[in-house]
Amino acid sequence: MSEVVLCDLRGKFGHFRRFYTNSSSLSYPIPPPTVVRGIVGGALGLERDEYADRLAELRMGIGVRQPLRTIMQTINALMVKSASDKELRGFAARTQIPTQLVLPDTERDEWNSAALRYRLVLVPPTWLSAAELAAALRAPVFPPALGVAYCLAWFEEIDVREGTLGKDDPEFAEYHGALDAERVEEFALESGVRRKLSRDRYPLRLDRNRRLLAATDLIVDLLGHPIRCRYRGPWVQIGEERWALIG
Repeated sequence: MSEVVLCDLRGKFGHFRRFYTNSSSLSYPIPPPTVVRGIVGGALGLERDEYADRLAELRMGIGVRQPLRTIMQTINALMVKSASDKELRGFAARTQIPTQLVLPDTERDEWNSAALRYRLVLVPPTWLSAAELAAALRAPVFPPALGVAYCLAWFEEIDVREGTLGKDDPEFAEYHGALDAERVEEFALESGVRRKLSRDRYPLRLDRNRRLLAATDLIVDLLGHPIRCRYRGPWVQIGEERWALIG
């Protein structure tokens, strides 16, 4: 048995830029593992150039608890070429950047109370206890954000639970959270269950200079349903729920 930290990461809207886009800033629907490491590192107060190494062993499950949608919005950004005072103060010419934002999929009359809700299952590295990690999430040194600084976020339902770690189960089982597509051997999806499956290539790790080290395809149900399949990847069993671990 191992202690793991469960929490909900919430915010009104988010933007997780796909690393392979250029002129248009398209977003992933869920926070990539690199974003989760940054959020956890900020909560612990780790410096920008150290959290990638310190949290290299952090494993995580990332799931959806609030159905979501996306919109395109043009952002009026600064055009900085020489870092002059005029450019930095916004008095020079601007640049228009089409940006995809992630929003909760809800009725208009529920908008004021609605927010994105991502479920995080965190298996801390050996140097960090689950209790210490949970305490940092309850009182983060730096505030969390859903991708970019203007998409402020907060944590809810932070809890420390006992979990059983496993890997390479040859039997069919229901897995919560994002799955590594290369480790899925066979699906067994139930008929009659409405699904919204998404597959995209996500960054897994960055070095301390924020250069890409590893990436993989992740599959996730954006409606929050577990995916029944045979899975050859790591997982953690928490009560009746089995969460796929990535990172």
